Amino acid sequence: MKSRYNPVLVAVILLGLCCALWLNWIRYEIENKNDTVEMAMEYENLRKLAALEGLAEDDVMVSFRDAGITTLMVFDSTLDRLSKNGVLFVAEGSELRQAALFGSSGGVFAPVMDIEKLDKNSVYVAEGNDKKSFDEALEDLCLRYGESRVKLIETEPRIAKVSGSTPLVAEDKFDEPLGLWQAPLGLSTADMRKVAAMGFKIIVRPCNYTSVNKGQINSVFERIENFKDKITAYMPCGNDVLGYPDNIEYTADKMKAFSAPDGLKLVLLEHYTQLQFVRIKGLIPLAEAVDYDAVRSYVIDPLEQKKLPVSEALRRWALTDEERNIRVNYIRPFFIAKEGKSLLDMNLEYVKNITQNVKNRGYKIGEASIFRNPDDDGTVYFPNKLALIPIIAAVLAGAVLYLSMLCSMKMRTQILLWAIAVCGASCLLLFGRGLMLRQLVALMAAVIFPVLSIGVILDIWDKYENSGESLGGILLGSIWQLALAVLLSLLGAAFLSAILADSRFLLEIDIYRGVKLTFILPVILFALLYIRRYDLLGVMGKGRALLTDRISELLGTAVSFKHLLFFGVLIFIAYYFVGRSGHTGGVPVPAIEIKMRLFLEQIMYARPREKEFMIGHPAFFMAAFAAYKGAPRLWQFVLSCGAVIGQGSLVETFCHMRTPVIMSLMRALSGYAVGVILGAIAVIIIAVVLNLALNYKRRYLGND
Repeated sequence: MKSRYNPVLVAVILLGLCCALWLNWIRYEIENKNDTVEMAMEYENLRKLAALEGLAEDDVMVSFRDAGITTLMVFDSTLDRLSKNGVLFVAEGSELRQAALFGSSGGVFAPVMDIEKLDKNSVYVAEGNDKKSFDEALEDLCLRYGESRVKLIETEPRIAKVSGSTPLVAEDKFDEPLGLWQAPLGLSTADMRKVAAMGFKIIVRPCNYTSVNKGQINSVFERIENFKDKITAYMPCGNDVLGYPDNIEYTADKMKAFSAPDGLKLVLLEHYTQLQFVRIKGLIPLAEAVDYDAVRSYVIDPLEQKKLPVSEALRRWALTDEERNIRVNYIRPFFIAKEGKSLLDMNLEYVKNITQNVKNRGYKIGEASIFRNPDDDGTVYFPNKLALIPIIAAVLAGAVLYLSMLCSMKMRTQILLWAIAVCGASCLLLFGRGLMLRQLVALMAAVIFPVLSIGVILDIWDKYENSGESLGGILLGSIWQLALAVLLSLLGAAFLSAILADSRFLLEIDIYRGVKLTFILPVILFALLYIRRYDLLGVMGKGRALLTDRISELLGTAVSFKHLLFFGVLIFIAYYFVGRSGHTGGVPVPAIEIKMRLFLEQIMYARPREKEFMIGHPAFFMAAFAAYKGAPRLWQFVLSCGAVIGQGSLVETFCHMRTPVIMSLMRALSGYAVGVILGAIAVIIIAVVLNLALNYKRRYLGND
């Protein structure tokens, strides 16, 4: 035992564990305080809903406010929207020319109805009843297109001529160049005033400018400064953030200096794959520049929402805040009536149910909270680098322990190797950014400790081989042995969680990069360890030449259909196993599995992962049964590799840093509980089948 587990390295691991548990407790406190969810909708969507139902806009807004909506999103105005809302009078030059040909007076455009002077490739904008809105539109047009394209051609009433393209683009083609009608202008103070007066908070969504300059950025902040007590956050709109590419730092400075209580938060909209964020240029640099004063938001993709029943949409909202640290619920209404209800009633019930689900899970409704330091000094959370060194030392100690089990190594050599690695890693951490190092250490923790945990279990199984233990004794032993394996694997999970626990990872601005390797490497490393430990190749102590001969013999083996079938099954399993990992794997989820997931979500605090309770933990029970009964070593090897899959999946759960650490822990424990049940059932079935087979052999083959 001493030669396998260096007591100095074990002590280092225990010391590092204490530090990891402390940092994980801090993380838990931070996540626990981050408990306020903002319920947001688009102001224009409420206006559209009111128009479709033929209801007063104010009444619809009050209804949704009472249903739980706290915040409305205000976008840039457009000439199309201002015209439809009756704020301005807007007409294309080609339309006015045609009207002039038919002898029309032109109404408000009468002063410019000279067919010789009307430009068909321009838009004419006339002042309505709201003088302020015309002033803003004229300012925005100049900022957006330049004064050379915007001319005030009449003063009574005021009429402006804007040169440019006018064709309309379909809603699903907004990635194409937009004409004057649909192009963003600027935030409307009338819209913000209306939203604020109705008791809502505001999330502003201005678009960036072409060749943006500081003056254009200033214009945005000057306009929203008048509503400083109501505006909670800025959420980018379009393909890039305000200030991209050269003035992102300036935008960040303006956001941090904004007069609201905590500046202007940045809203990060989760990508539809639920991995990081919608692709917006400059988003991550802006998040860094505002010192990660940001919150995560989720919205159901509008094209997908059209196909979803309301019940499925509600199920998604029930999980999103708790599982992915979403703090702005970006809710889009349904515009197709379902379930025999009016659009208004259906959407109000939808919002009420989402609000109630949020409250039922222990969250408050209000302005979105962010990840703050536990001492409430107002800054976002980043641990002291010195606190990470004991954790790095512990993970490296685990790696050296594995190497010592794979290759004979004196204790003094182990300690020397560990000390050199720790010194090098500490220098990289303290004198550099340390991000790549932390990613590497997290990967090592994720792949090494599942292997070490099953390695400890092998020591136990070796003692009980051919012990004549009863089936009940094997089951009881398997239960506590799996619990021990889970506990040892959780060491790696604790190290991984602690080394990556900062606001950057909690917001998922950075992610754990080794998800696929976390599934594959533990099995490979364990297979090497098992082959070395039990000399499956029969070469221990017989020299390198024999190993070379064995490999040559293996490569020279004639391939039969049986071999092809066996390897085909292995390739399929590997494809399914790895392809199902991550967010973008191409392997579809069967319908029956989806139903099982829904059932487990309803009855358990956190749904366990299938790789644990359906593969890894049952394989552990069967491996224990095989070890106790002295089954052929090849069967023990295959089943033990299956057991490692469960332990690796358990640790991989903690790689998703956006998921609260307490939920990841509960998911691991839930997987253990379900895995024990399925594992016990599997062993009982195998025992019964083997017993029947043995009786059959005695009865019918005894005389052969």
